[in-house]
Amino acid sequence: MVQPRRPRRPPARVFWVRRVAVLGTASLMVFALGRLLVGSSDGADSGPAGAGAVQAAATQTAPASSSGPEIQLPRGTKKPRKSRVPKPSVTPLAQPDGPCVPEDVVVTPEVRDPIGGGDVVIALLLRTLQSPACTFDVSARSVTLTISSGNDFIWASRQCPGAVPTTSVVARKDVATYVYVTWNAKRSDESCSRLTEWAMPGWYHVRVAVLGGEPADEQFELAAPTPATITKTVTPKPSPTPTKQTKKPKPDLR
Repeated sequence: MVQPRRPRRPPARVFWVRRVAVLGTASLMVFALGRLLVGSSDGADSGPAGAGAVQAAATQTAPASSSGPEIQLPRGTKKPRKSRVPKPSVTPLAQPDGPCVPEDVVVTPEVRDPIGGGDVVIALLLRTLQSPACTFDVSARSVTLTISSGNDFIWASRQCPGAVPTTSVVARKDVATYVYVTWNAKRSDESCSRLTEWAMPGWYHVRVAVLGGEPADEQFELAAPTPATITKTVTPKPSPTPTKQTKKPKPDLR
């Protein structure tokens, strides 16, 4: 009886070649699977990362506006106009409705910068007590003015009526009307001559009244005039021109 032959084992070289091939195939499969997983994760993250990079770049390159965001109005909409500040209205002055009643007119004196030795301007402020406006005739007959210093009488408009202007003005209740009288800073006499003495520096009272009304009084100080400074100009004399002396001939002693 013939015994069956045992199968021969492959040599060890073939065994190691097969093992290396199996291990290499397994390694290639693991490497390919890993690359596949890594590639899918990179593709999923590339979208947001790219958008974030673009957004960051746009944020950095956009110019900053210091005046704030500009409001865009729809097309066809007109911008509102700036409101104008209304100008204050001017109240018109009251117009006269006839002549003034003398008892309704009040006059107040006002002396401005009185200096002795020259003309002194006295302002007369005319107002009414009741009437909003009326016509008043100013003259030496309707307005009286006197200047005194204590008990010393100095000047009166009845002696110098030409100092009071003759004019027609509108006297109002709310606004004063000015009339000016010029005093020559001298005493007055019955003929209003120019030969009277000057009023000395000191304190005086001026009293003004409308004929038939109550007088108004104001005290003022008449200042001393500033003396004029006289500067003498010396005219230089011409220097004498030197003359040549004629030599006398010497006597002949021969």
